Amino acid sequence: MNPLKKMGFLNRNLTIWIFLAMFLGISIGYFFPETPQFVDRFRVGSTNLPIAIGLILMMYPPLAKVNFATLPKVFKNVKVLSISLLLNWVVAPIVMFALAIIFLRNYPRYMIGVILWIGAVYCHGFGVE
Repeated sequence: MNPLKKMGFLNRNLTIWIFLAMFLGISIGYFFPETPQFVDRFRVGSTNLPIAIGLILMMYPPLAKVNFATLPKVFKNVKVLSISLLLNWVVAPIVMFALAIIFLRNYPRYMIGVILWIGAVYCHGFGVE
């Protein structure tokens, strides 16, 4: 069976959805410059609730697809596990930090956004699907 047919509509067009979300976010920021101040009002301590809720909604679907019955197999293949841990816990943070420093040195808020975005991409890309 064709792998594309096995994928759902959202997964087949994921690149389009990502670009539409980026366009929507940039448009909202451009046409409604007071949006960050509005969203920042929903902060509890150091946690911004809309961002926290959005991250949970974004990360739940990949995590819900984990087949925990196969987890013992993961620990049997030490080489793959080691490479995965190295990529996720060493390479990914270095790449995120380097990109933020190289391109956004004078924009600390954008640096944080790049680090979080690339971190989410790495988590999703190396996650279980």
